[in-house]
Amino acid sequence: MHHHYFIGIKTPISIEGLVKLYREKYSLSNMYKVIPHMDDLHITLLFIGALPDQQLAPLQHHLATLADKHSGFNLTVDGLSYFGSPKGPRVVYLSVEQSNELNALQRSITSIGADQLNIEPDNRFTPHITIAKKRKIVEEFPIQKETCTPIRFHVKEFSLFRIHPSKTPKYEAVQSFSLKEPSQ
Repeated sequence: MHHHYFIGIKTPISIEGLVKLYREKYSLSNMYKVIPHMDDLHITLLFIGALPDQQLAPLQHHLATLADKHSGFNLTVDGLSYFGSPKGPRVVYLSVEQSNELNALQRSITSIGADQLNIEPDNRFTPHITIAKKRKIVEEFPIQKETCTPIRFHVKEFSLFRIHPSKTPKYEAVQSFSLKEPSQ
């Protein structure tokens, strides 16, 4: 049996008000086919796709070892942005401030993906939290990039998620991996 997976960071409840604000302001549910459930909001570190069951345990072992080498860190959500044309973007997301710790964790996870699963590394990592995707209308509907009052949160773990396309919420954390507490 092959399920589809990704590795990511679950986002905190503290961003839900901002998500609702932008979804309403831009009527995103009228413009997009996919409006992720609040419980599905996350930052993707590595999309895996189909994974044979026999590769699951070795992957989990490597991720647990990796988690022991990285400390927890803070991230900041700082606005609204998108991928695609400003006249009708493909994906609308909350932007996340650049973080050296996040980039280092993502690179480590990408190298496990390359070594263990033969996933071609993609060096174009843009940390983001998708709030709408897959346009359902052809007409233009401009969206502005915006900054907001920063929302900081502490990342103490990342998870291996299984994707359930026909369920809501769609993403199930199969295993979470705790990062080391930063030394004082």
